Amino acid sequence: MDEEEISALTAPEPSTRPDWILLGTRLVLALGLLVLILFVPRLSAERQLLVRVLLVYLVLIGCEALLLWRRWGQRAMPQVALALDVGLCLVLLFFTGATQSPLMPLLLFVVTAISMRLGLATGLGLNLATLLGYGLLVMHDQLRFPARVDVLRAGLFGAAILATGVFGGLIAEHLGRPAAEELRSLQLQVEELRGRLIRASKRARAFYEMSHTLSVSLSYQKVLEGILQECRRLLDFSVGVVLLTGGKDELSIAASSGMRVADNDTRVYLVGGTLSNCLATAEPALIEHLGRDAELRQVMALQRCRSGMCVPLRAGLRNYGAIVLGSINEQAYSRSDLEQLVALAHFATIAIQNAQLYQDLRDERDKIVRAEENVRKELSRDLHDGPAQALAAITMNVEYIRRLLGEDPKKALAELDNLEQLARKTSWDIRTMLFELRPVILETQGLVPTLEQYVQRFPASEGLQVHLDTGGFAQRLDPKVEATVFTIMQEAVNNARKHARAKNVWMRLARQGGNLVAVVQDDGVGFDVEAVRAGYEKRGSFGLLNMEERARLIGGRTEIRSVPGKGTAVIITVPLEGRD
Repeated sequence: MDEEEISALTAPEPSTRPDWILLGTRLVLALGLLVLILFVPRLSAERQLLVRVLLVYLVLIGCEALLLWRRWGQRAMPQVALALDVGLCLVLLFFTGATQSPLMPLLLFVVTAISMRLGLATGLGLNLATLLGYGLLVMHDQLRFPARVDVLRAGLFGAAILATGVFGGLIAEHLGRPAAEELRSLQLQVEELRGRLIRASKRARAFYEMSHTLSVSLSYQKVLEGILQECRRLLDFSVGVVLLTGGKDELSIAASSGMRVADNDTRVYLVGGTLSNCLATAEPALIEHLGRDAELRQVMALQRCRSGMCVPLRAGLRNYGAIVLGSINEQAYSRSDLEQLVALAHFATIAIQNAQLYQDLRDERDKIVRAEENVRKELSRDLHDGPAQALAAITMNVEYIRRLLGEDPKKALAELDNLEQLARKTSWDIRTMLFELRPVILETQGLVPTLEQYVQRFPASEGLQVHLDTGGFAQRLDPKVEATVFTIMQEAVNNARKHARAKNVWMRLARQGGNLVAVVQDDGVGFDVEAVRAGYEKRGSFGLLNMEERARLIGGRTEIRSVPGKGTAVIITVPLEGRD
């Protein structure tokens, strides 16, 4: 329902029962008069004219019945109908003897009907018109038949008309006062309900606009500006400000209305005022004289506001800021206004949360892209340092052996043996790389068999001994969890091979409480963990962060312990609850 439809609502129409009663009375009297005129010829010499007049009157009664049934023109209908009654009565009296007519009591009946139906004040005009018509009849008889006019009798009848109109009107108003008061009460209630309905319609419209804005926009700035616009429609304010937390004990203006553009850079510092109290208690507040508050007066535009509202933007235990509305009028807001602002503030909180989630997703995407890029770089480096150089060496050896075949065949045979060993090693390196990239056994048999096969791929000739202790752990886990744990352990071993100059690497699995704990430890040179973390931006490598991020994605964590000269330990902890 829009505002035009709401504004069209009115109080219930008055009852038409009195009009139907008068209509029935008119019909009975008109039919009675018609019969009387038809069967009493001596009543008037203008019998045919009076019959026509009464027939027209009956037609008008039928039209009145139709209008009453359709409830058309209810406000003007009683006055018009009673005016016709007065006219008909005066016509009948004129043609049936004027002041000497036997139908003279009809005039008192009409006056009584006017007074009882319209009351004293409303019916005064018609009653005076009736009295005037009677006076014209008296003057007519006085001019034409002076002898038969009894002035005293005429005066008494005129006084009777006036008294009937006055006392009848007073009685009608006295009897109708309760109904009139009830009608006025109903009209006031309808006006109040109309106002409440209009306000509710505006609130519903504002909430719809805000939900629509949330559904089509990821910009919290746009949502906050939209909230202030909707507040302008629902609540009259002079200055509106949305403050967001920008640091410890500090708020910044994210959106505003009624302020100078230059003031939008204002920082509000929390020093124990209204804002601090609202944020600490998560309770909205009505404020008087904002310029006296130690925090709100930091916003220059709020200093002139004499009343206002403050609603915190909070979700769970996290504060995002507050919405403050100020008015130059005193006591401009009520508790219901505060409740409306609380409802709108909920949309602001959702918008800020959505923006934060969106930013988190962007950060996660960047981390995934960065991890993929690191994997590509590492794979490219491994291919270049391993198989690519080995294949280049094989090619050079083939050329060298081809020349030796013609010069020194025995030496060529020895070189062929060396070439065979190099080719076997290259083949083993390629197979190891393929195994590390996608170990099929991990998908078919699980983590423990994969680690056992992985350890077997390290030849003793490399000078690195890899030891595996599964601790009796043989439980199958979610494929994603197994793949992540294996990837982290594999990366830790590769780091030990390439950088630690270690002689031994120990790989251990153990179940501790409801967690799987996987450890990769070496006896290498170690490193300063904090120094490596601090140098990520310069080196462009994020190996440690990648291991930690992978564990976090499966609900676990990675801890890296290392001391220069004392080796390194990578500890992966993954919850096993619900994975049995």
